[in-house]
Amino acid sequence: MNQSLCSARVLPRARSDRRARDPLADTIGRPCAPLLVAVLALCLTPWSPGFAQAGFDIKSRLSVQTPSDPVLAKARIDSVFLASTTVLWGTSAGLFIERPDGTGTWWNAGNAPFKLEEFVAVAARAPNELWVAVRNPAAGQGLFLYDGTRWQRFHPSLNEMLSELTNCLLVDARNRLWVGYEERGIDRFIGEGYGTKTLRLFGGLKVKDGLLPGSVNSLAESGGRIWVGSTSGLCRFDPDSEHKTSFESWTFERGFPDHAVWAVIPYGNGRVACGTDQGFVVPDGEGWKLIGRADGLATVPVKAIATERGRLWVGHNEGLQVYENGRLSALLYTPDLLPAQPVRCLAARELPDGTSRLFVGTEAGARVFTVR
Repeated sequence: MNQSLCSARVLPRARSDRRARDPLADTIGRPCAPLLVAVLALCLTPWSPGFAQAGFDIKSRLSVQTPSDPVLAKARIDSVFLASTTVLWGTSAGLFIERPDGTGTWWNAGNAPFKLEEFVAVAARAPNELWVAVRNPAAGQGLFLYDGTRWQRFHPSLNEMLSELTNCLLVDARNRLWVGYEERGIDRFIGEGYGTKTLRLFGGLKVKDGLLPGSVNSLAESGGRIWVGSTSGLCRFDPDSEHKTSFESWTFERGFPDHAVWAVIPYGNGRVACGTDQGFVVPDGEGWKLIGRADGLATVPVKAIATERGRLWVGHNEGLQVYENGRLSALLYTPDLLPAQPVRCLAARELPDGTSRLFVGTEAGARVFTVR
């Protein structure tokens, strides 16, 4: 997609049999005409990835590691989750549980009950409790739980789930699992019995409870609240409220700078940052600020974000950029950094030595950056 660097658009002059006078030359002299031509050429130059390189350099502070597992290094990566001692990768080849030494375990159609579709979300509440959401663009297989000994499938036809079209998972600070759906709202896994025979497995929140309508695309916890990114905007609620759940919402009609929210992560003091249709949104005082193409973002939308040590990493179809101290970096997409330009998922972990690890999932494999 091309975009002019200059907001003003210069139209061609209509042809005439009479030679038109140059009013600028009459005013400031003919020697300035070459300068005018150079300025016009700059304004008419289309936007291209080369111009994104005008951002600050981050590449010199990175080192990249290719996974030792050859399948993980080349498979499409759909999702990533950082557990206490392992990394969970949802891929086109199945679920990979990566240990610190780079080895790991594959779960796929050969040893698990799910088909190889899209692993839209993965999570772990304990070392031996794995959650996987599997679906294709049109249908869902439901949720799958591995309890250390066997796999179990949860589905609306089997349980009390609101939908089989899972989009996202969240494990909160109290180790509760939340599930966001393409339709019908949010569930929390309860797993508590009531009565003598019935097991209540899920408790739902819907639009009638105050949730914004549309697809729930992302869930995050920040400031003791659960934040929900949806196609209608952003909202949050107190998961520990003793009374009826009350939602606080931000939408485009109410001053939020964009319409759909695709990704949400904790960012700032009890706030969040969001990936949206037109870029990404960060807290700005009591309000919000949109960072987009005009600020140096290579493309939109933004559907993958992560943060470490105050830096905000942004993944999109052109590659990877970082937002630091109010500025966007140059575009990272070269073959020695990423195996493919489209970035599908991100996660970050800060290390005790002052460095950080950035886990990047692309259309053609996973990569891990060490950020100094």
